[in-house]
Amino acid sequence: MAAVILAAGDGSRFGFRPKGLLERDGQPLLARQIGLLARAGLRRIVAVLGRHAAAFEPVLRQAQASLPAHVQLDWVRNPAPEAGTGASLRCALARIAPEVTAVMTLLADQPLLEDEDIGAVLRAWHSRAPGIELVVPTHQGQPGHPLIFGQAPWRWLVEQPAGAGMRDWRRAHLAQVQALPVTHPRCTLDIDTEAGLAALAATHGIHLRWPEELPPDR
Repeated sequence: MAAVILAAGDGSRFGFRPKGLLERDGQPLLARQIGLLARAGLRRIVAVLGRHAAAFEPVLRQAQASLPAHVQLDWVRNPAPEAGTGASLRCALARIAPEVTAVMTLLADQPLLEDEDIGAVLRAWHSRAPGIELVVPTHQGQPGHPLIFGQAPWRWLVEQPAGAGMRDWRRAHLAQVQALPVTHPRCTLDIDTEAGLAALAATHGIHLRWPEELPPDR
């Protein structure tokens, strides 16, 4: 299994700042996600970047240097991130060896994810019924991340036009999808606005901060 971190958003609602560089307890969210995946046993991790690739690279290189030797971290730039997450996934899949049979995907800006969330989705995948090609956590009916998909969605995705993504496959193949209901919002909460930052602090006691040296990229 490989893992993909989607970090290609332009942060337009944050003054065009990269959300994955928001810091929780002094650690960029992107680096935090890499740590979660490595601790869960994922040995192949690919981050997909967009317009903020240069800003992310120092964080990625630092994370790369701190990982165990058996964990391979790579990153790729999506030249057309405006096409959506499906386009980013296709960029990542092109960098993953064909012997990989499943891919875990999560977002760079999910500040509440914990080790147990990664583990729960992994256990659901390994114990899934025959024919299940996608495992996705859900909270109050809302699908979230991390999700895991197999080779059938993979083959479908790489053949699709720019705007198609995993959501389209899921809706067309409901019998091959296993929902994993969870009782918390950690898998469904990501950060898009300053109001979201304030709500995160008020509701969950988690305070995210921008790096002082990072100006808005306009």
